[in-house]
Amino acid sequence: MDRDRPKRNRIKRIGLGEELSANHGQGVSEMVEIDRWGEVREEDAVLVIIDVQEGLVRAMEDSIGKMVVRNVQNLLGVAQELAMPVLSTEQYPKGLGPTVHEVRELLREPPIEKVAFDASTLEPFTARLTPLKRRQLILTGIEAHICVLQTCAGLLRRGYEVYVVADGASSRRKLDWEMGLRWMEKKGAIISTAEMIAFQLMKEAGTERFKRLVKGFK
Repeated sequence: MDRDRPKRNRIKRIGLGEELSANHGQGVSEMVEIDRWGEVREEDAVLVIIDVQEGLVRAMEDSIGKMVVRNVQNLLGVAQELAMPVLSTEQYPKGLGPTVHEVRELLREPPIEKVAFDASTLEPFTARLTPLKRRQLILTGIEAHICVLQTCAGLLRRGYEVYVVADGASSRRKLDWEMGLRWMEKKGAIISTAEMIAFQLMKEAGTERFKRLVKGFK
């Protein structure tokens, strides 16, 4: 056996009651192989923004709320530059308000309204996601231990690779944020940061694209 070649782990979602579908949610009970040494690829990725709404952002510590909004904005800029699809949601907007202006003005499609915590159970969400035929989902939003976590679990069940952006997600309480990230990582999500994701997607410095996008991360 070639010891220098990275192995591809066979991942079973212990505690979720089912194995990953090799068909992205088509109900096929097979194990899929996920390259744990891989990276986000622009041709295979989708940015998912969960409930970055006025009422939820206001409930965060001010510096945390601003950080999340800034990092979601930066990733939206990268996604648009690379022509990557973006999906966004709003949890009960009548009570929690709309998506914050800084994010909303960059969206090309309206957010999907919901009351379910797991966005992956919603027909409007899957109707946008499934036809894209992309398997890597970059997950951001609020709150990390509720809607982000439950959406992450639903997407993992359906066989997607989920990259959770730690500094693009938050909860009202630090412990909930920490436990949410820990739980998602334990179930198979890859925990990353906005800058890590962005630089993986940009690939190299010195290009005009890099010069445009890197400004947001300084």
